[in-house]
Amino acid sequence: MIRQRNPRTHISSPRLTKKAKQEEEEDMIANLPDDVLSHILSLLPTKHAVATTVLSKKWTNLWTSASFFKLDLDDRLLLRPKSLTSMPNHASLFANFVNHVLGLINLPCVQKITFFCSDSYDLNLINSWLLVACTSNVVEVDIRIPYTQNPIELPQILYASRSLRVLKLNANIRLDFPPDYVCFPSLKVLWIKVYNQDGITFTQKLFHICFVLEDLFMESDILNKEREVVFMVKSNTLKRLKIECLVHSFDFEYSFVVDCPNLEHLDLCDDFLAKYKIDMDLKVLDDAKICIGLPSADYGAFELYFEVKHSNRAFELLEALSNVKSLSLSGCTTGAVSYSYETVEHTDSDENEDGIALRIRLRNFMLKFPFLRRLELGFRTSESWNTLTLLLHSSPNLQHLILRKELNGYSVGYKRFSYGMPKGSVPECLLCHLKEMEIWGFEGVKYDLPMVEFFLGNAEVLQKMKIYVHKLSSDEEIMLSEHVLEIPKVSEACQVEIKYEY
Repeated sequence: MIRQRNPRTHISSPRLTKKAKQEEEEDMIANLPDDVLSHILSLLPTKHAVATTVLSKKWTNLWTSASFFKLDLDDRLLLRPKSLTSMPNHASLFANFVNHVLGLINLPCVQKITFFCSDSYDLNLINSWLLVACTSNVVEVDIRIPYTQNPIELPQILYASRSLRVLKLNANIRLDFPPDYVCFPSLKVLWIKVYNQDGITFTQKLFHICFVLEDLFMESDILNKEREVVFMVKSNTLKRLKIECLVHSFDFEYSFVVDCPNLEHLDLCDDFLAKYKIDMDLKVLDDAKICIGLPSADYGAFELYFEVKHSNRAFELLEALSNVKSLSLSGCTTGAVSYSYETVEHTDSDENEDGIALRIRLRNFMLKFPFLRRLELGFRTSESWNTLTLLLHSSPNLQHLILRKELNGYSVGYKRFSYGMPKGSVPECLLCHLKEMEIWGFEGVKYDLPMVEFFLGNAEVLQKMKIYVHKLSSDEEIMLSEHVLEIPKVSEACQVEIKYEY
């Protein structure tokens, strides 16, 4: 009989094995040549690279020899408790960190700078940091600082930089353009936040001195004493334009003039239905995303109590976008369109003098989207749903349709409403081109099934319909599935897929 040894004598502790393996890996990394280690450190966020100093004497200030491609000066990356109340010296610690890094790092190698401050710092200190960090070799600068009463100064070296391609300024920054001088000669992407009239004036100058700009994101948050605010965007090189506008008074007139004949992507967002004048000679737009107006605005009441008139602005904007391939309209936007559309219906039966004048003006609008292939519509009310008929008849070549019930921002859950199906002749796009459809926020048989029946019964070339259902019970889910399967489909190739949101 052979006696077996205790197997435990041959098994090392898993914990020791793991620790030994970790030490072996650390030794392996530490024994790498310094130039290899420096390259590895250059790929890390700045904070983590600097933190390697505490590992051992070998690592002391090794990060200073690294050729950093990206410099992160971000006070969110500091090790700190979740509540800053127990760390009142956080700002001074970050200031010391930035001064230390800028004093030792190899700045000429830096191509991308991210400068983010979530706390308040001395303005002179911020200006000095930017002055040191921004060299003539930098390709991208991203500055995000909370609003300061006095503007931050952009280093003069950036104005003439031929390497600067991307400039993102989410802060109150003063741009001092040298007179009669081409600025930002290589700048392709610009994000800027406008706080005051000086910022508005800046936009007038911008396109006269930036000859290769392709991407502009302009965010305005204006407290202005002037009654009329006009933004002008004019460029032959601009391909992507995004505008976000917050209005702090309903008694102002906000206007955007867009003259960009080579524009490909347009994104407009405002909370009070600004006035847009867009060049009608644009080439075909790849896509437009429109979110304009207040969620539950009563535009009739606004026009009654304020001097600013909003009638037909949504129609005017859509009319100018007749050459778009992909169009997305938020629930606020369809509500604004519905306001003008309903006014047409109302004034047809109104024989007073004002009603006749308004009816004539509205009938001049012609919505045609001959190039439109993809349409996404958000809805908040039954009234806004009325715009669907108009848009379907205006889009004869539509292939992909997305209908989305949006959350009601003033209560929990969806605001339930019933769909009114398009009346009259079936839109041409349903007969010939519509192949894919998505329905979001579906609420069940009682509310939304007629919509499914309409499209399945009229879309002759439909291939796929996806229904995203919002919070139904198990019994309701079974009932819905049974009802949908029983609906006759004019397109035999159509597949219906139901997905439940929980």
